[in-house]
Amino acid sequence: METVAGQADFDDGGQDLMPRDASRLGGYATLCYFSLSRLGAWRDELLRDELARQIHAVGISALPVVLTLAAITGATTVTQAGALAGQDSDLTQRLLVFGLFFELAPLLTALVIVARSSATIASELAVMGVHDEFRALRRMGVPVAEYLMLPRVAAMAIALPVATALFQAVAVISGWIASALLLNAPLFDIAARFFDFASPVVGIVSLAKAACMGWLAGVVATHHGSSGGRSTQGVSSAAMQAVGGGLVAVFLVDIAFALLAYFLR
Repeated sequence: METVAGQADFDDGGQDLMPRDASRLGGYATLCYFSLSRLGAWRDELLRDELARQIHAVGISALPVVLTLAAITGATTVTQAGALAGQDSDLTQRLLVFGLFFELAPLLTALVIVARSSATIASELAVMGVHDEFRALRRMGVPVAEYLMLPRVAAMAIALPVATALFQAVAVISGWIASALLLNAPLFDIAARFFDFASPVVGIVSLAKAACMGWLAGVVATHHGSSGGRSTQGVSSAAMQAVGGGLVAVFLVDIAFALLAYFLR
């Protein structure tokens, strides 16, 4: 089996191979390449089953929190915008489209899922290293790196844009209702004004941003989980580093897309 940085620990039972920042960044980069270069592996039914399990663990189980936050955020954003803009419906709709739909929806969804799931992914892999399960799987003929890394990275990259789309739908509907109540206007008219400002490009780019956030956060989590060492202290350290590194990755992607939008406007 081909080894990658942060993956050789599968072969030696989970030793922490990357204590230095340079090695850590190299591990991130190599795992990014590994996750993109194994597209043919998805023909394996075992891998697809594991992907479905990870999507449920990462995304579906987080939806109650995500959707509750979406409803509160949509209503709050419109209420605050109404306090600032008064009867200026156009300003309120611009804030819904560009502030909430494009910016806040991917960011808040990513923060919830990364804070919730990155620690789970990292600690699960680290515990497997402590119990020497990597070696046992290899003896059974299981391609350990593909089976353990790819589904977790792919699940984050898939679950986050899907959860973001649901966040956007709930937040926008909540915003429409709040706007209709504040402006004493028909809900249909509020929705029509929203679509005057909305663009399919905005939606597509926001989901692409969410996918990049999920992909990089998944890479960070699997890296720290697979190089978490063989002690219980290593498990907790891997979980904390996965969350911290995942949040940094989310903000870096958000900044990159904000700069891209600024220069391409």
